[in-house]
This record gives sequence, C-alpha cells and structure tokens, in this order.
Amino acid sequence: MEGLKQWALHITEAYGLSGLFGIAFLESSVFPVPPDVLLVALLLSPSAPSPWLVAAVCTAGSVLGAGLGWVLGTVGGYPLLHRLFKEEKIQAIERMYQRYGMYAILIAAFTPLPYKIFTIASGVFRYNVWSMMLASVVGRGARFFAVVYLVNRFGSSILSEIDRALLAGTVVTVLATVAYFYWRARRQRSRQLQPTAICAELAND
Repeated sequence: MEGLKQWALHITEAYGLSGLFGIAFLESSVFPVPPDVLLVALLLSPSAPSPWLVAAVCTAGSVLGAGLGWVLGTVGGYPLLHRLFKEEKIQAIERMYQRYGMYAILIAAFTPLPYKIFTIASGVFRYNVWSMMLASVVGRGARFFAVVYLVNRFGSSILSEIDRALLAGTVVTVLATVAYFYWRARRQRSRQLQPTAICAELAND
C-alpha cells in the first residue's frame, strides 16, 4: 500500500490535474489508494491550480470511475465480488442495497471506505446505473469539496484530521438517513391505518 501510495503521489506531482483525474478514476473501480491524499498534496504544491477546480476534477474522475466499476460488476458478476471481497462483506452490502437503495451508495460515496466495493456491487446487483451515477456525483462531490474547504481553512494541519471530519460527516448523514426512513415508515403506517379506522367507525355506526 505504501508503495502504491508513493507511486500515486508521483503520478499526481508529474501530471497535475490529469494525474489526479486518473487516480480518482481508478480508485472507484480497481485502485486501493483513496485520492484524498493526492488531492491535498496537489492543493499544497507551490503551483497549485484553483482549489475548486481540483475538487471538480477529482469528483469527475471518481464518478466516471464508478461507471467503470458498475460495468465490471455487470460483466464479472458474483464471481468477481467473491474474488475481491469476503462473503460476509458481500452479504452486508447486499442487505444495505435491498433496504436503502440509492441512500447506501450516497453514504458510501462520502465515507473513507473503499468506494469500489459499492460501484462493483451496483453492477452485480443490477442497480440502476443512472441512480448510482447521481449518488456518486452528490456523495463524491460533497466529500472532495469538503476536503478542499478544510485544507483552505486549516492548511496542512488538517491532514491528520480529515478522516475524523469525514467520519463525523458520515455519522450525521447516517443519522439523518435513519431518521428519514423512520419518519417515512411512520407516515406510511399512519396512512394505512386511517382508512381502517374510518371503516371500523362506519361499521360501528
């Protein structure tokens, strides 16, 4: 991993935005090193381009790479998943898809977890590719623009805190998602009970 990280840093330093785009593209489908470190390294370089352009390029590469992950999943199917990940992890991801759908992808796109697990799984489970791409745009964009904001605000000192900040944001996102589903379930149950109550009242009359 350390060797791959140094190689990715070299690519980014040598090719700038193009290198960052390439690494972000590969990370969403096959590459294990997250692009955040490379994004920060590019932001802190003496000849750094516009921070928001850096975030946009990183997001674009990651989203297009998610599309490649989806294609790999549709072609490779379950055998590819079993070759890359443990069975319990596959089952956990499948349960998340069945219960939360697009929200599972959205949360995964923002977390420090390897996103390629979800992009490949999306293809294996035949999840709608456009919904996955939309979730990738929102989740990956929120993540990388948040990193750019933190670096602009706190400089290199934020490097050791980025994962904690993303984790905190993930916790808030998960809690908000759970609260939404709880509220929606109660609302649907209330709608179902109302006709029953009316029918019972009419029967009593």
